[in-house]
Order: sequence, then C-alpha cells, then structure tokens
Amino acid sequence: MADKRNTSDKQYLAKILYTREQLAGKVVAKRVGVSEKTMSRWVDTFGWKNLRNRLLIGKDQILSNLYEQMEELNTSIRKKNEGQRYGNTKEADIQIKLTASIRNLETDLAIADLVESGIRFIKYLQKVGTIDQVLEVSDLWNSFLQTSIKR
Repeated sequence: MADKRNTSDKQYLAKILYTREQLAGKVVAKRVGVSEKTMSRWVDTFGWKNLRNRLLIGKDQILSNLYEQMEELNTSIRKKNEGQRYGNTKEADIQIKLTASIRNLETDLAIADLVESGIRFIKYLQKVGTIDQVLEVSDLWNSFLQTSIKR
C-alpha cells in the first residue's frame, strides 16, 4: 500500500521522530517513507541536529546548573562584610526560588525523565537491534508516553 502522506506531513513526522524521539536518520527515513538522502537534507536544511541537541538537556544538567547558581549566590553573600552576610530581599527571593526548583526536580518523576529513559533505550536498540525492532519499540514507547501524559 502506498504512503499517502504529503511531503509536509512526512517532514513534520520526521522532525518529531528525529528530534524528540532521538531516532537515527535511517530509521526515521524508513518510517516516514523517504530516502536517507532526503532525510539527511531535511536535517541539514532545517537545523534539526541543533534542535535535537537542545532537547537533550535533562534533569541532571538542570539540577547541576541550579546548584551552581545557588553556590554562586552564596559565595557572593559570604564576601560581604561581617554583620552583613545575609541576602537582601532580591537575593533571598532568588534563594527561595532556586531551592523550590531543586526540590521539585529532585522529588518528581517527570515526563521528561520517562522520555529520556526511552530515548536511551531506543538508542541502545538502534545499535543492537533491527530497524523493524526499533520501529516497533518506539511505537510502543510512544503509546506508553501518551497514556502517561493523559493521567
């Protein structure tokens, strides 16, 4: 049966599979029904590699950045003269917000964590499995994520 999706639909699906699901270009090409050359051209033309890389920032990196910000703020406060080593209103507000963000990230299992786990597994599967296995698992994983989001 011929694929009846138009080029725009194929590009959109390819973008999602390549950037968000982190599938290899050849897997995406087969899944959306285009050549690997076309897929490669789309990745280059539309800057999907950069977008894909921006989406890779996970919880650990965000937490690390927040801890660095908190440490820099505390270092700045410690440099003040004795008797004035406390945060002003703005610094105290920043500390409260950073602390809340850190607490939320350390205690919540977010959809992003599920996505990251799935991406890591699918990347592994791309190395050891067949394209058909990758496609089947990624479809199942996507279904699982959709169900998780709807709760």
